[in-house]
Amino acid sequence: MRLALNNPLVLAISALGALSVLIALAWAVLAPPAPPSLDKQIADARTVLERARRHGAIEKLSYPITIPRADTITTDARKALFLAKFLPLVVAENARIAAQRQRLQSRTLGPAQLKALGLAYRMKPHTISTERLLVRIDVLPVSLVLAQAAIESAWGTSRFAQQGNAYFGERTFDPDAPGIAPKRASGFKVKSFDSARMSVRSYMRTLNTHRAYKALRQRRAQLRDAGKPQSDQELAHFLTDYSEIGSDYINLIERTMADNRLQAFDHISLSAP
Repeated sequence: MRLALNNPLVLAISALGALSVLIALAWAVLAPPAPPSLDKQIADARTVLERARRHGAIEKLSYPITIPRADTITTDARKALFLAKFLPLVVAENARIAAQRQRLQSRTLGPAQLKALGLAYRMKPHTISTERLLVRIDVLPVSLVLAQAAIESAWGTSRFAQQGNAYFGERTFDPDAPGIAPKRASGFKVKSFDSARMSVRSYMRTLNTHRAYKALRQRRAQLRDAGKPQSDQELAHFLTDYSEIGSDYINLIERTMADNRLQAFDHISLSAP
């Protein structure tokens, strides 16, 4: 018996066995818990959306929402999952932008900080100023963002959304940039992201910086200067260049907002954790 215990092969096997047990225990402790069943997720999504409509604040669920393929779920359930997943992300990104804007308005940024912010918002160095930045650094109507995400991702069920967190159909012509190639087009990719949150951030940065949406930003600034609230329907009319279908795209956005009562979310805040 003593010889067996001193055998190097026996000792190695015993050590491997102990290591396997430790790995299994560590995985059990550290691995993320399995998401709830789809029925549970749908019920939770409907609950938080109803509370948001009643109380003006959206809760972020404690687990990541999974949106399955369109042919495996009813339309109403799919929309509930999508809105419960995206509403907190859009509200949080607007809050981040609002904080940037508030800091900019406080005029406490030094020259280097102001330049860095301007470059982040894709301005040429010689054009950077607080006044010009305030036109770019501003929030977008939640209903408008949700409508575009719903349209561009088929309520989260498109191949681009499922495989690459690409919820807004943003294109890239950079062959080295992360993206997914369309099946029926060539010459570009649809941008992919590590998370849905980063997809929201990229889309809002695009509307706040790209030259195609300069008129949208100018009209938004005019409304703010006049003390008027942002009009999601009015700003939608400046998104003709977002889609190849032109004015029909604006009609689609307006129908999506109206049919799904998305305007009810325009003044939503995030619930305290």
